[in-house]
Amino acid sequence: MKVLKRYANRRLYDPETSKTITLEDVAEMILNGSEVKVIDNLTGNDITPKILGQTFLKVSLGQRNEDFSNFMLTALIRETGKNISGLFERLVLGGIGSGYLNQARVEKIIQSMVNLGELNSSEIVSYKEDLLRNLASRTSEKKDQILKDLGKLSETLIEDQANANAFDISDRMNEVAEKLKEKK
Repeated sequence: MKVLKRYANRRLYDPETSKTITLEDVAEMILNGSEVKVIDNLTGNDITPKILGQTFLKVSLGQRNEDFSNFMLTALIRETGKNISGLFERLVLGGIGSGYLNQARVEKIIQSMVNLGELNSSEIVSYKEDLLRNLASRTSEKKDQILKDLGKLSETLIEDQANANAFDISDRMNEVAEKLKEKK
């Protein structure tokens, strides 16, 4: 995990490289697979969600897609106001961020849902089982699609090879025909 600090002047600082960084740099770190944690240097508080929100806005607005940014943020606000556990499940099943999940992170997220009253302690086991079952089903569907796509690709490659062989045979027959004409 990459730990960054934010100073009173609102500048972000990477203690590892001893350099000031921008929100675009934070986005690049995340796109490259790093986990980021941002600590306010004065208070010691974790302000990661705030910085990630600012980073999302900076990056999405930088792409000049204000309609998408407005839609996404509005949808997230509406969804988090209703049912965080349902939103989390839909995000994971939709494949959004699921590549970066591990057992510890899922446990931590679920525990925070319990702490916030989104889930009862008695619901944890069934929630995890449903999540894993749906994720396994989704993974199986993706695997089946990949196998179908590979089959189509294989057929195309075989056809291409057969066509290439036919062209090679045709070219060789033309060469032989030319040699025979020369000998006559």
